[in-house]
Amino acid sequence: MKFNMSLFELIFGQQQYVEASLFGQIIVHMNTIVLSILGAFYTYQLFLNIFSIFIKSKKFKDTDQLHEYIFVTSARNEETVIAQLITTIRALDYPQDKIKIHVIADNCTDRTKEIAESMGGVEVFERFNKVKVGKSYALEHYFDIVLNREYSDNFAGFIVVDTDNILDKNYLTEINKTYVEKNANLVASYRASTNMGDSIWTFGTGYSFLRECTLMHKGREKLGISSYVSGTGFFVSYAKMKKENGWHAHTMIEDIEFSTAHLYGGDRTYYNHDAIFYDEQPIRFKDSWKQRLRWVKGLFQVSRLYTWKIFKSIFARKKTLRERASFYESFIFTTPFPAFTIYWFIIYGILSFINLAFTHDFTFLLNTYVFTLFDFTFGFFVFSVFMSYIISFTNWKRIKMHWFKKLFFPWFALVFMVSYAPMFIIAPFKKVEWKPIKHYGLKKPLD
Repeated sequence: MKFNMSLFELIFGQQQYVEASLFGQIIVHMNTIVLSILGAFYTYQLFLNIFSIFIKSKKFKDTDQLHEYIFVTSARNEETVIAQLITTIRALDYPQDKIKIHVIADNCTDRTKEIAESMGGVEVFERFNKVKVGKSYALEHYFDIVLNREYSDNFAGFIVVDTDNILDKNYLTEINKTYVEKNANLVASYRASTNMGDSIWTFGTGYSFLRECTLMHKGREKLGISSYVSGTGFFVSYAKMKKENGWHAHTMIEDIEFSTAHLYGGDRTYYNHDAIFYDEQPIRFKDSWKQRLRWVKGLFQVSRLYTWKIFKSIFARKKTLRERASFYESFIFTTPFPAFTIYWFIIYGILSFINLAFTHDFTFLLNTYVFTLFDFTFGFFVFSVFMSYIISFTNWKRIKMHWFKKLFFPWFALVFMVSYAPMFIIAPFKKVEWKPIKHYGLKKPLD
């Protein structure tokens, strides 16, 4: 059997072609089919990325309608950053009489509640529950209370933020524009990070969110395709929460679960590229691992709940092309395809070594499995570096780290991405619990 030239051969020289056993031919063809199918699913993202790079972001119309909003944050022992958050909300270029701040002091044992109340005009909701832990249950508790209150006709809804968030002064103005123009029930915003230059892990997580915004959400909004909210910095309307009768998303990634249910229910998530906020990423590998393992576990949970429903919706009757595209996007995002790819390479490796045991043909193993693994890894390395540089150059002023690090860190993007591999392997089988990530606050003001 003759195999095509690989990247391995381009670098190390052409290898000797060998004849394959019948079993060897079968596993090679299986590999071609599996990787082709997995690649086909993601082909659209390449075109969406290219489109997003070259188009201008959607600009929402200026408006004189200034609605009222409540900023709500779930705080678990956040005495180091709660004042920072309240200060950044108070600094918004938006009438302060139309802003309220609510803090959920969730199982706090520090001075979070006292600090928040001392700043004036902040309402604190204490919650103590050691069984139902995490942000999703804190939001459930909160909405069970506030949805029973009376609000003016000018009240738009809630801005869900984390305690480590820093908001651009025009953040709420932009959210309000989107709400007014689109009568939006759910709005995602541009997420950058305050400390992307502190370590490989802060860089990796921060750039992941920038890719999401710059190369995905930006193009989706321009094409009229639904986006999704990601953790923090999002608007949800009062009307939406009343319709849902509170917050009921309790997977490890409750934000993605909420977005997926929102789409499945027939509504769209909008995105505003100029509603900018920054958050703090874990610096140490231990904390980054803990956070991302929870995300991966949550992906499997959401997949079990919605993947089949969303897949069927792609082909449902009386759907527009944009709606079908939104469902397809959601199907790809909520299906753990990275895990499938990793599992396949493990299976392919096992089959290849079984073939080696029977044939004792190491050259065949080198020409097939090793080549494929090398090609995939090297190709992914080139792709990750290239896309990281695209993110750096297209977001240069919004990325808050030294210019040298914007050029240096992309070469280590693959290290960050590869660190996900063991998470995808163990997440389906491991019990993962929500645990808070300590925040430290700004070391110096953002430029």
